[in-house]
Amino acid sequence: MNRLPHLHPIRPDWPALPDTGQCVPDDQEPPVDQWPELNLRWWDIRPQVLPFGEGTGALTESLLEAVGAPAPVALVSYRHEPGARRGMWVWRCEVHVVTGQTVAADGFNFDCPAIGRTGTTRDGAREAALAHITGQHPDAVVPYLGRRQYALRRWS
Repeated sequence: MNRLPHLHPIRPDWPALPDTGQCVPDDQEPPVDQWPELNLRWWDIRPQVLPFGEGTGALTESLLEAVGAPAPVALVSYRHEPGARRGMWVWRCEVHVVTGQTVAADGFNFDCPAIGRTGTTRDGAREAALAHITGQHPDAVVPYLGRRQYALRRWS
C-alpha cells in the first residue's frame, strides 16, 4: 500500500509512500550532513474536518508539506469555541519523532505532542507551526521506517 487513503482525496497529487526497503531503520540515525534538506511549503485545502479531528470539530484549512516526507508535518485548523464570539486558529505538529534510543515501551518512536493556539489569524498559526518544525524537527524528511508506519496509521 503506497497511497494514503484519507490524504489522497484531499490532495490527490500527494506523493506515494517510500517502499520499506528505502526507509532507514529507526535505530540507525544518519549523520546530520546526510539529512535531506528541509523544503517546506503550505497547501491550502478546502476546509474540512479530518477523520482524526472529529472529536473537536476543527476545520483543517492548511497542510504543511516537507518535500520528501511521507505525510504532512503540520496542519492548521479553525475551531469555534463554544460560547465565544470568534473561534481559534490552532496548529498541530504531525511529525513522528525518532530518537534512536529507547524512550518508551514501544521503542524508539513517539508522536510530537505540540499543539499551539494562536488567536485570530491563520497566518499567525502558520508562522508558529513553521517555527516549530524548523526549530524542533530539522530531520523531518529523513525517511525512517517508523515515519512510514506513522503515516499509514495516521492517514489511513
